[in-house]
Amino acid sequence: MKTGKKTALRAVLCILVLFILFNIGWYIWRSVKYGPYSEGMEKNYFNTWIVPRYAHVDADGYDYSVKYPDYLSFTGNLCVGLPSTDGNPFTDFIIIWPNALGGYKYGAALTLEEGSYQIYINRDGSAVDPELNEIAVRCQETINILLERAEKMWGLD
Repeated sequence: MKTGKKTALRAVLCILVLFILFNIGWYIWRSVKYGPYSEGMEKNYFNTWIVPRYAHVDADGYDYSVKYPDYLSFTGNLCVGLPSTDGNPFTDFIIIWPNALGGYKYGAALTLEEGSYQIYINRDGSAVDPELNEIAVRCQETINILLERAEKMWGLD
C-alpha cells in the first residue's frame, strides 16, 4: 500500500516538475523571440507580465505594436497601422504573426468604399485566397507601404 502511494506521489511530483520546466522554457523562448521586436517601444495600456504589449508611433504617425503570445501559446503578433486621420483611430493595418520556428504569416485589415475586409496576404502583398485578390490589388499601395514600414521597423526576412 505504501509503495502505491509513493509511486503516485512521485508521478505527481514528476508531472509538476515537467510543468514548471515547460513554463520556464516557454517564458524564456517568448522573451528571446519577441524581445527584439519590442526594443525601443513603450509598454502600452494593456501590458501585463504574462502578456507584454508594446506600442510606438513614429514621426510620420504610423502605429506599431507588439503583442507577446498569451500564456503557454506560441502565437503573438506585430502590427503596423496607417496614421489616423480626422481623429479616427481606426485605419488600415497589417498584422504579422511570427511563426514559432521561423518565418511569418501576414494579414491585413483594409477599408474600401463598400466596406471593410480582413484578409490573409503573402509577403508580396497578394491575397492568400485568390477570391480576395481583387481587394489586395485595389489596396496594393497601402499594403506595400505597411509592409515596407514593418521591414524597416523589425527587419523581417
